[in-house]
Amino acid sequence: MIVYGDHKRTQDAQQLREAAGEMAVRLDRMSHGIRRHAALVGLFISVSELVQALADVDFGTCGIDIFSPRQQQGARLLVGLAAEVAKSWRSGFNVGGGIDPGLLKLLAGLDCQAEVLTGSAEGYAHYALYPESYLDAAQKSGLDANTCVIGVRSIGLGLAAMVAASIGAPAPFSVRPIGHPFHRHINADPRSITAWKNNPSARFAVVDEGPGLSGSSMHAVVVWLRELDVDTDRIHLFPSHSGGPGSEASPEARETWSRCPKHVATAFECTFSESSKIPTLRDWVAEAVGRPELNLTELSGGEWRAAHYADEGRWPPSRRGAERRKFLASAGRDRWLVKFAGLGETGPRKKRAAAMLHEAGFGSQVVALCHGFLVERWIDGSTMDQAPLPREKLIAELTNYLTWRALNLRTCEPGASLLALAEMAVSNASEALDEKRAATLRGWLSKRTSAHVLQRVEIDGKLQPWEFLVRADGTVLKTDAVDHCRAHDLIGCQPIEWDIAGARVEYGLSDSDVRTLVEGMELAIDHDHIGFFEPCYLAFQLGLWSTAAQSENGGEKTRLAEMADRYRMPLIRFLDECRI
Repeated sequence: MIVYGDHKRTQDAQQLREAAGEMAVRLDRMSHGIRRHAALVGLFISVSELVQALADVDFGTCGIDIFSPRQQQGARLLVGLAAEVAKSWRSGFNVGGGIDPGLLKLLAGLDCQAEVLTGSAEGYAHYALYPESYLDAAQKSGLDANTCVIGVRSIGLGLAAMVAASIGAPAPFSVRPIGHPFHRHINADPRSITAWKNNPSARFAVVDEGPGLSGSSMHAVVVWLRELDVDTDRIHLFPSHSGGPGSEASPEARETWSRCPKHVATAFECTFSESSKIPTLRDWVAEAVGRPELNLTELSGGEWRAAHYADEGRWPPSRRGAERRKFLASAGRDRWLVKFAGLGETGPRKKRAAAMLHEAGFGSQVVALCHGFLVERWIDGSTMDQAPLPREKLIAELTNYLTWRALNLRTCEPGASLLALAEMAVSNASEALDEKRAATLRGWLSKRTSAHVLQRVEIDGKLQPWEFLVRADGTVLKTDAVDHCRAHDLIGCQPIEWDIAGARVEYGLSDSDVRTLVEGMELAIDHDHIGFFEPCYLAFQLGLWSTAAQSENGGEKTRLAEMADRYRMPLIRFLDECRI
């Protein structure tokens, strides 16, 4: 099933360098504390994205990874910034003011004569992967300055700089695994590591966010080193979890994982644990809301449902492995939702959108952004599947909400093209239904593609009834409304017609209902795009929930499979009734 996607943007490297320089200057005016530390980590992430993108430009030009002077300078800059992060982190955020002027000079001198492809690293944007955790893993590894640190691009380059800074090693070399996602390989100049290879006492640290489904990226680096006669016991792996490669891993990749020494970057709750001297998430939130007696309760992995449903039998499905980390914060009668929104520029951007939603009357009050976690007032109310609205009121609420998003959340950010959506829909239909129906869908969509380009917006993308809360006074609020257009999936930002098609599917809106909704929006809505998006929406949701069901057991697997069927049956009816 096609579910996931990676949306990149072409940007001018000089502009990115200037933006990073402005971020660095702002640190001069910041006193010590979690806000300055978060800004410092944001600067580190921004420069990491720039340096890795420049390395990709070099790779595209040469066809091989070479530790060029530009890459060496960028890597030294990252190690210097990582050292600044380490100093702030290990002091318990008790460092204020600007950074080493030498780093500003390195940044200003970085060769940025290029256009680059950039995108948010998944771990920083979605999965609460904190670069600080690699400082701790490296410190406990036993490795020292006699270590060749290799970062697996993209996110691995910055993480490798953290490892190098922690153990005092030289600037890391980075490589970009290429080829099939489950069978990656490395094309890098062996001379980049000759001095290390010929030093029998030297060790090699391979650093990445993975392993993922196949573990092929880290495995590819180990294979490359083994081909250069580096013994396996000299190769140390720095992954972000201890779970090992997933279901698509080859026997060779599993052997690599079992044989190489590993130093796992500890999970979030261990990195910022109560036993350490580092202020924890509880401390950050307590300071932000001014309640030192605050308590946190985990709501991740579907546990949020217990706060809204008295009967577990009525729980909606949860893609537990893909859910963002979230907590319920409480102090006396006051409660807040604390949800991971993203590190770097991702978090502040979502905070702005959440504040706009609240001001417009569609969302909860925003209290703070605490180093990646968005803090909002807790909303008491019943989910709309438990407190359904009369049809007329439902359509009116959807009309107001979607109109506001269409007018206020316009964007130039990329999302899947019509062609990509059509390819996804046909592929998912082929796998989940049958080839005859997939062929019908292919023919139907091919006659409805349009060269007309519509304005993209930050779509909601998740309009199921349990995503709305109905308060005692009848007010309807939208939960979880800033993430889905930037989730780790194919869809991305789309015209508002995507959400209209989604509303039609989720609430079984008739043609008359859709006309009422569209007329109430008083905008130039393209009905052809709504029609095109409907089967694409069904096929995407079918793939999303079917894929999630494959990794679950018991009652959750049943809920996920039933959810997939909610989209399978309408898609079958649509295809059986449609005329090419």
